[in-house]
Amino acid sequence: MSTVDSKAAVAGLAMLHMRIQLASRLALQDAMNVAVASAKGADLFKDRTGLTRRSIQSTSTGHLTGVVRAGGAAHFLEYGTRPHLIVARNGVALRFMVNGAVIFRRSVNHPGTSPRPFMQTARARAALAAGYAADLRIAYAIEHG
Repeated sequence: MSTVDSKAAVAGLAMLHMRIQLASRLALQDAMNVAVASAKGADLFKDRTGLTRRSIQSTSTGHLTGVVRAGGAAHFLEYGTRPHLIVARNGVALRFMVNGAVIFRRSVNHPGTSPRPFMQTARARAALAAGYAADLRIAYAIEHG
């Protein structure tokens, strides 16, 4: 007849629980890193100043939650824009190049842009990465716990 040391069993389960929690947090961080890398590496748009790519960041918002955000013109890139009027605000005129010539205008009619869903693609890649990372990290925590 064998006996079970209940204190040792409870301590072992508590340690396993802590390892699984840590593995889950690491899996989330892995997924968020994949999302950021995917969004920053997207070739669906030109980022002439680098502002949009620099604005892509991840933040943990809770125990097992996180957010990947993009600032700048990211919203307009992601969802596109309708045709709209652009009017000079701070200066007297807008300045831009057309066929090598410098053009000045007080306002222009912008034709709009088509959507370039780089953040949706990043989210889909992060979801896959989260599943793989959770499988690997939690399995490791259980096997080596």
